[in-house]
Amino acid sequence: VEIARKAWESFTGAMKPGAERQLEDYKFVLKRDPEPMFKSHGFGPFTVERRELRSQIINEVQTTGYGWERTVHVSGPRASGKTTLLHLVGEDLLKAGKTVYYFENSQDLKGILPTIRALDKKLNKRIFFLVDETQASAGSSPFTFLLKSAKNIVMIGAGIPDYGASSEGFSMRLQTSKLFITRQELEEEGVVDYFADGSAANVEQVSALVFHIHRDCGGHVYPLMRLSELLVRAIVKEGASAEDCINTYDSHGFRNSREFGEVCRRILPDVGKYDLLKLFRGDKDQAAVNRLERAGFCDNSGRIISRLLAEAYLASVGACGGIISDLEPGVKGIEQVLRFGLPRIEWEDYTSHGGPVENALTFELLYIVSTLKQIDVRLFDPKLVDAGTSSRRPDMFLNSVVKSYVEALLSRGNGRAEAKKSLDEHISRFYESPNNGSEPYYKLQCGQDFAILHFQNWGSEPLKPSDKWTQAFGERVFTYIMPTRQLFRGNMRVDSIPIAASSV
Repeated sequence: VEIARKAWESFTGAMKPGAERQLEDYKFVLKRDPEPMFKSHGFGPFTVERRELRSQIINEVQTTGYGWERTVHVSGPRASGKTTLLHLVGEDLLKAGKTVYYFENSQDLKGILPTIRALDKKLNKRIFFLVDETQASAGSSPFTFLLKSAKNIVMIGAGIPDYGASSEGFSMRLQTSKLFITRQELEEEGVVDYFADGSAANVEQVSALVFHIHRDCGGHVYPLMRLSELLVRAIVKEGASAEDCINTYDSHGFRNSREFGEVCRRILPDVGKYDLLKLFRGDKDQAAVNRLERAGFCDNSGRIISRLLAEAYLASVGACGGIISDLEPGVKGIEQVLRFGLPRIEWEDYTSHGGPVENALTFELLYIVSTLKQIDVRLFDPKLVDAGTSSRRPDMFLNSVVKSYVEALLSRGNGRAEAKKSLDEHISRFYESPNNGSEPYYKLQCGQDFAILHFQNWGSEPLKPSDKWTQAFGERVFTYIMPTRQLFRGNMRVDSIPIAASSV
């Protein structure tokens, strides 16, 4: 089997892009190479769910009847384990001596429909088609044949439920639902011990790393396990510390790596057709929230389910805004970025949707800044991202050259004393501990800078904080006067015309 598999991979790898594929090219082969345990089995309740789903599927597809009467569809959000489940079912069928074909995308069926029809007529025993990404072909001719006419071919499909009726017409419809694992489950199910590779000496460092990733991805099983797998090697094989690995995880280099990009692509739903700002506006669109919740992007309150998913979305925007010439680090760089981003916000949209909302302003600004080629953005605002995953950091981070945090606040002018108090509080987070401790509320790493962005929706002059914060105000507080569209640093007006973003 192993020799055959390698020969097969060699053959398919040598095929030229665009070469016409035949049905036999999709033959499913039992792999013998050991794979990471999580990839095949998952952990905790995720394991139990897959085991139960496998049994249901196998029992259904092997029951007597025509092939079209025994079709099964598995629905679930991106990276919820649908593809892995298909593979596991395929392995079960192969071990039972069955013939199995696997189609990575349902559109692969279109070019070989005549072959499929002819094969179904010749067969005298049942064979099985594992078809992924069914949402790409709902209502197509191959689906019509396999779901209504095929006598000896049983289709087992998997797809995303929010896009067309991809499961319509299947005899049995199932769902994967256990996307997340809690910290308690993480400890109880032996995930840390697994990654520590049986060494008690590694447990402390591996725990710190895995729990950090868990917070960042909100416990989403696939990215948690895959990213841990990529980073924990340095602890187990090279003696690195958890802090070293966390710094690598947060680095510009790792977040631009092929492996990290693949994780982001796997978990990101196709939400491009939705206006995500509807999640955060004053007149929140509940229908939009429901659609995005079904797609696996946000929870039922409209918060994005993890910081990693928010950043995956922002990274997917693509660097189409050019570059800022002579971009500087620190507060000067923040000023350059704000001069680029703030004038590009669609202010009219806020006027017609209940007025400005801090969450929406923060998200739209990050979206705009994401188009710059030099900058990666990270989102920490707990009002935008599920609170359990945001941790104690300022609202946003501008990575690479700028290397600075920005804390945002909005004041509406309906209570200036309260607005001044809020401004004082936001400044103090970078200097003071809320419990009279020795460290400030926001503890920044060496080399990181910060600023406060005050969206002021009233007046024509910046609101000043208490005298205690006069110096910080002049150096680190940017005020955007929304009625006049003017940007100030301290009391000094900054050119509000968008700086030129030159293409490369």
